[in-house]
Amino acid sequence: MSQLTQPSRYGLPSLFVSLWFPALLLIACILLVAFGVSGSSTGVYWSYFGTGQDPSLLMGEPRPIRSDEWLVQSSWVMSQYQQGFGTFNQTLPGGMDATVQNDLPTLDWSSIFRPHLLGFLALPLDQGMAVRWWLPACVMVGACYSFVVSLLPKHPLSATLLSAALFLTPVIQWWFLPTTIWPVALAFLAMTGIVWTLRHPARWVRVVWAAAIAYVAVATAMSIYAPFIVPAALVVVFFLIGFSLSESRDQGVPFRTVLVRLVPLIAAGVGAAVVLSLWIATRLDTIRALFETVYPGQRFEKTGTVGLEGLMGLMGGPFDQALLNDGVEGLGGNQSEAASVLMVALFLLVPLIWLITQQWAENRTIDWLSMSVVACTSVILAFMFLPGWDSLAHLLLLDRSSASRLRLGLAILGIVSVVVLSERLSKARIRSVPWSVSWVTSGAVLLSVVVPWAYFRTSAPETIALSPSWKIAAVLIIVCAVAFSRQWIFAGSVAFLLASAIVGLGVNPLYLGVFELNETAVGTEVRKIDSREPGTWVGIGSYVPTAVLVQSGVEAMNGVQTYPPEEMWDEIDPSGEYEDVWNRLANVGWEPGSGEPTVSSPVRDQIRITFDSCSSFGQDRVDYVLTDAPLDQECAVLLDEVNEGPSQHFIYQVTPG
Repeated sequence: MSQLTQPSRYGLPSLFVSLWFPALLLIACILLVAFGVSGSSTGVYWSYFGTGQDPSLLMGEPRPIRSDEWLVQSSWVMSQYQQGFGTFNQTLPGGMDATVQNDLPTLDWSSIFRPHLLGFLALPLDQGMAVRWWLPACVMVGACYSFVVSLLPKHPLSATLLSAALFLTPVIQWWFLPTTIWPVALAFLAMTGIVWTLRHPARWVRVVWAAAIAYVAVATAMSIYAPFIVPAALVVVFFLIGFSLSESRDQGVPFRTVLVRLVPLIAAGVGAAVVLSLWIATRLDTIRALFETVYPGQRFEKTGTVGLEGLMGLMGGPFDQALLNDGVEGLGGNQSEAASVLMVALFLLVPLIWLITQQWAENRTIDWLSMSVVACTSVILAFMFLPGWDSLAHLLLLDRSSASRLRLGLAILGIVSVVVLSERLSKARIRSVPWSVSWVTSGAVLLSVVVPWAYFRTSAPETIALSPSWKIAAVLIIVCAVAFSRQWIFAGSVAFLLASAIVGLGVNPLYLGVFELNETAVGTEVRKIDSREPGTWVGIGSYVPTAVLVQSGVEAMNGVQTYPPEEMWDEIDPSGEYEDVWNRLANVGWEPGSGEPTVSSPVRDQIRITFDSCSSFGQDRVDYVLTDAPLDQECAVLLDEVNEGPSQHFIYQVTPG
């Protein structure tokens, strides 16, 4: 076994160490896809249409808060199925570009760079959804493992545990979507590629890594979701600078030699930029419409916006078990916004700073790699808590993210700090940091738990009550801090994984297939009526009528618009009176009203419009209405009443008054 794990002469992992765990991940991914199992929360619809236990729910429970997944993106995916995967989805009048945002399968050339969507084009819906769920996650976990063993080639088991801990991090689990996962996967893939590029002499190795990184970079960038891309990219940039400077000194080569070795990566970056430029150029109107919206448009965040509650939420990782219960307060915002990380990156700053000062004191050299980790962590924390440097933050693109999304960077840094500390101690031939440093580190962990506990005890006691294992999680994090500083890597990795499992396991369910609204009685009736006499629909009431109309693929004025379709809004608001209200990324819904439509936005990502079937708009532009409550309007004639499980829906036809 020792021969299988023996590093190569370049200090890189052996072929066995490099491939055994990624191979297991691939096998697991294939099995999950074959059985159509995913973590989708589309089972939320069961409470509306089913009775008893949902037979497709294998484990856990669907999460209503994850509506971006089960209500928005999954509904548009099924709409694409109904419409044949066109590049423009024709549900909203005038159509909406399906190749930009909402992460939808299309027959466009850009789908080549969206591997998680290719399953929809070749496999049944259930298997396609499983590919979309698991492929980015497997790449992320595999890339994290590869990064760890690239710097710590003798520790494949610890790398496996750390990768699993990353997967279970609350901020990843509560935001679990390809748009969240790909940036993390790219970060670890890029950092791994940097290590191999600078340490392996073979040109083909550098080219292969460069090509893989460029491909994933394009897949990540096509999500156009900067709030998660920015923190991941920030970590990579700091690591690139720190590792390049360290390798130049450690290998005794001029820095220009290091730059020459990075040429394949630079060329790959140029190639990725060319592909993205072509992608943008071929849908420039869509990109322009998106950036000209009121929300998200040109949205920038200010520095130092996190207050006391935000600080407690950030440090409250051991209490994130409470988020498994709806309506928990104290951790900040809803469950997704409140999801934090186990702040290993913060606690390991203590031994990293000791290492930096020790090396400087002994030989007046700077440990650039450790310095880069400390600097990156400090920049992220400064953006959260230190106001007054907005111009610099804008230059670094930090204001394109937000305090809650930047936590993703701290999740990545948690793994990076562990690996860099261990690697640097090995390079310096120091078995561990002094016990005094270990005790200071563990004391910082203890303080970071006691302060939030005291805060929650008075302001949100239910947070403590709903986190029965917070003490165990806290002890495990202390074990992490001590173990990693003592170079007990395996013990620290076990503790890290157990702590992550306490706060992150069970967030998403295991679900067999997809709950498809087209197979419900009301979905079947909508498609039946529309196929007999096609028309334009409006959904009134809760989100269910909207989801039914979107998934059915009929023309409807409901659904989440990534940008406002010009034709639809010319019909609803011909004078442009409400343009500041509807010119945004938002879920468009309707409610009964009187007269011509009035438009309001109760929250920034919601649009509510009034509907009167006897108005000029109703008479000229709408043919059918789907509601989950009776509609008492003179010009709406009941066509059908559909009852299924506890739900009741009504279908009306708009007629002259």
